[in-house]
Order: sequence, then C-alpha cells, then structure tokens
Amino acid sequence: MPPSTRVHIEVNENMVPCNIPKSILLCSYLGVVARDSILAPTSFSVWRNKGMEPFKKRMLAEV
Repeated sequence: MPPSTRVHIEVNENMVPCNIPKSILLCSYLGVVARDSILAPTSFSVWRNKGMEPFKKRMLAEV
C-alpha cells in the first residue's frame, strides 16, 4: 500500500471488525510493525518504561 493510505475498519457494537478482509490487512501490517526491531526494540522488558516513549511515538506515526 502507498504511504498515508487509510484502511477503514467497521466494527459492530462489541467492537468486533465487520469487514474481515480489511481487518486482516491491518492486522498483518501491525504484525510487521511489531516485529521491526528498529521501531519496537526488544531491549525493554516493560513497555511502560520511559525510554520506550520515542519508540511508541514512531510506531504510532508509522501506523
């Protein structure tokens, strides 16, 4: 997908995705972001660590 492309995910009243193909696309992309050692380093054992803040901001910007 080109950068800045948005994927609209519709959810029902229980917050369960209704349009499965698009939600699979989003989940696959989030998995790629989570496995990126530059965006999500494994050197932090706790995500609440203050040192994780710059990494969290980069991940959100990426998504």
